[in-house]
Amino acid sequence: MKTQLKLALALLISMVAFSTARAQQPKKDTIKVGTITGILRDSAHNYAMQSSTLSLYKIAGNELVAYQLSNTLGKYTMKEVPVGVPLRIIATHIGYMSNKKEFTISPKTKTIDLGTMNLTKIDKTLNEVVITADVAPMQMRGDTLEFNAAAFKLDTNAVAEDLLRALPGVTVWADGIITVNGKKINELLVMGKSFFGGDNKIALQNIPKNSIKKIQVYQDKNDEDPLNPKTNMNIVLKKDKQDGVFGKFGIGGGTRKHYAADGMITYFSPKNNFSLVGAANDVNKRAGDVSTLMGFNSFKGEGINSDYHSDFRQQGYNIFRGGGFTGSHDFSKEGDTRQAYYKTNMLKGEMFSSTNINNTTSNGTSEETLPTTPLDQTKYKVNRTSTGDRKSDNFNIRANASYDKRFQYGSINGTIYANSNRGTSSNTSISNAFNERSGIGSVDSKQSKSDNSSNNLSGNFRGTIQRQYDFAKRKNKWFSMDLSYNFNLGNEDNNSREITDFKATDAAQNLYIDRLYNSRNKSSNHTLTTTFSGITQYFARRFRLFQVGIGNTIAVYDNNENRQVSNWDTVTKMYVINQSLTNVSHYKTVDEKPSISFSKSFSKSLDNRYSKYLSINATARGQMYSQRNSALQSIQNLDRTYHYFIPTASISYSNYQYGDFSKNYDLSYSTNVQFPTVDQIAPIYDNSNIYDVPIGNPNLRPSYNHQLSFTYSFYDQKTKNAMNSYLSLSAGITKDNIIDSSVYDNSIGRRIRTSINGSGRRYLNYSGYINKAYRFKDHQVQLNGNSSFSYSRYGTVVNGTVYDVNNASGNLSGAATYTYKSIWTASAEERVDGGKITQVGFSQNTYYTWSTRAGVAFAFPRSIFFNSRVEFNNTKSSGVKDNVYYTILNADIGYRFLKGAEAEIKISALDILRQNQSFRNYINANTVQSTRTNVLSQYFMLTLAYYPRKFGMKK
Repeated sequence: MKTQLKLALALLISMVAFSTARAQQPKKDTIKVGTITGILRDSAHNYAMQSSTLSLYKIAGNELVAYQLSNTLGKYTMKEVPVGVPLRIIATHIGYMSNKKEFTISPKTKTIDLGTMNLTKIDKTLNEVVITADVAPMQMRGDTLEFNAAAFKLDTNAVAEDLLRALPGVTVWADGIITVNGKKINELLVMGKSFFGGDNKIALQNIPKNSIKKIQVYQDKNDEDPLNPKTNMNIVLKKDKQDGVFGKFGIGGGTRKHYAADGMITYFSPKNNFSLVGAANDVNKRAGDVSTLMGFNSFKGEGINSDYHSDFRQQGYNIFRGGGFTGSHDFSKEGDTRQAYYKTNMLKGEMFSSTNINNTTSNGTSEETLPTTPLDQTKYKVNRTSTGDRKSDNFNIRANASYDKRFQYGSINGTIYANSNRGTSSNTSISNAFNERSGIGSVDSKQSKSDNSSNNLSGNFRGTIQRQYDFAKRKNKWFSMDLSYNFNLGNEDNNSREITDFKATDAAQNLYIDRLYNSRNKSSNHTLTTTFSGITQYFARRFRLFQVGIGNTIAVYDNNENRQVSNWDTVTKMYVINQSLTNVSHYKTVDEKPSISFSKSFSKSLDNRYSKYLSINATARGQMYSQRNSALQSIQNLDRTYHYFIPTASISYSNYQYGDFSKNYDLSYSTNVQFPTVDQIAPIYDNSNIYDVPIGNPNLRPSYNHQLSFTYSFYDQKTKNAMNSYLSLSAGITKDNIIDSSVYDNSIGRRIRTSINGSGRRYLNYSGYINKAYRFKDHQVQLNGNSSFSYSRYGTVVNGTVYDVNNASGNLSGAATYTYKSIWTASAEERVDGGKITQVGFSQNTYYTWSTRAGVAFAFPRSIFFNSRVEFNNTKSSGVKDNVYYTILNADIGYRFLKGAEAEIKISALDILRQNQSFRNYINANTVQSTRTNVLSQYFMLTLAYYPRKFGMKK
């Protein structure tokens, strides 16, 4: 097996090395070592022409070599351009006639200064000047940066994603995020509208490059955060390509009777989007909504980062069947393709249904380390082993509809969600426990069967009015208002039968229970939030030092439960009502939070140079929380009311240096309260749960949390080798932290637990990432680093002894991805996850999982594609003597044929080394647990697919 592993790794490394070496071969006819400088000015007024487009071509063949925009002083510098070759540079600017120069850079000097090029403004009386010989790769049109698709020559089957990879300053990261000059694209639009729910992959991997007229990048001036407005990208289609049909129909069969089938048919036009999707398989490919399946079935979906691969981490044997449709209609009038924010008038809808069948066999071990008594801290253990078999069959159908209407000074929108679920399950398990101290062993055998159903209806509605300034009267017409309402209505029925057969060395502990459970729940939740801001405009000027806002949130929750429990009576041979477990209850909470907020903003800017913003916010908020429960089981009757002050405050600073970088700093303070639940105050104990006995605590108090948070983000604004980074830190103190006090009996190791208020909890959380891209010619290397860490210290009680617990966990990962055009891709990733929990002076448990991933993919245009992925896993925990190693190696090879590469045949080899395992670790203060389950293993599959594609149906 080790030999196989080494061979697989050697093959993978050699393929990556070959692809990299091949991709880096320089062109034999070009030596790009020259430099060009110059300046652009207006011919009439002699002022600098900023944001003008410079395009450099080879005269022979009119081949595009380089392009860029002039800076704020009208200057430009082009590096790494060919020497000794006749060149032509063209300068263009909106509203001006183009200017061009022809020249050759001397191989001796390798530099040339083209001096000043003057641009002449177009006379308004002349007809529009159209340049057909040379297309400017990019240009500024007002506040919008436009890339002209025709200037970039790509393969005939290239899609929008291939075009973006060729654009200067644009980076498509391995996780699908798009950045332009380091700035993250918040929303990708097509013709000014969301394209099938806004999943970038659907637009990028299905729209052909030859259907695109231009790519627009601009800031959303109507963003809710004017200090740091989001950046959007809009794909403008050619006039005769603004409607079309695309999709996929695929079917596959494999060894061990595995199968997979999926399909999609999609239609779009300027006014309507509609898609119908479906899938069925038994190879761990699941989807929860229509957009996920649309992404799976994208035309350019192959590659090492493709989502549509078997998930070998899923437990058990799984069968998935799902399908649905989504649609939208735009009521807005035809207009600018870069649709204004306030012109949105959209209706959307979606329905999706799925069936999930699972069969899981598991076995596990656990150790609980315990002290003998508070005075005698001698350690002893309760050791447990378990096996189980679980089968489930669940059917789910859900639907949603939304309407979004935006005006210039306001908006209304609403969404309705409906969900219905039906399912059956059966479970058998056997647990063995041995108490080292008492020497008593026990066996707990359980069988259960259940039928459950649930229905849920929820929605949210929001209306906003923004303050409008009347320039004629020099005052605001009204203040800003935000009104939102959310609701959730649900009901649930559950019927089950559970049999417990417990036997112990001490026969007095033996127990046999055959029990029926029938329960019905009806619940409702309503939340109304109102916010008024900018109200100080009506006060005298001396009272306008701060902007003041007032708001209130009120949430009402109501739940009715009817639970009937019956035991099998061996005398009467029938089920008899269990009076101690049968319960009828009505639980209601009212949570109201009135608030008043104060804010102040400062700004400083210089056009096209920099902008700096400082914002200070503080909110005084109260909380009134009432909790009432009336129940048949009188111990659960309660009526409580709480009052708390939960203030928040924040300070934000942003520094935006145009063409250089953008930095954002946020420091905030917040408070919140966690209220005890009915089951913590007065639980109802079910004795079929042998090893866990809850005890109520009517004196339990809410916990109060203070948190201080800091975030920092950096975006490189340069057009090449983009970098962005993020850092988040938070620390807090929780007063009256709610914890469990556990006592283990001396017989079978039964745990008796009570919720109590601990001395307090202190915690620290960190997360961050850094991404860096390097682009040289047609090659790109992406480096990604992610890390997170969490630490907390709190008290816990075991067998009457108070212990301080230190809980630390974190992860660290690094990845490198290399791409050459859209033909070759290679990646490598290293990741480690781990944790350590220490009961100071008593016990210590640790675990870690180390994984190494690598992959390579290539695709010769319109023909063969190949991808391979390998993952090495190493996991260890305190409860297992030896490390567990396993490797998952997958590979696909396929062939695209027909004129537009619409047909595909593919052979897949999954888990080639047949080593996949499911091994999961769980640790807490004094327990370590390890569980193994059955998983999907090696199989081979042949897949056939057809991608219907027609763009431009109405000429």
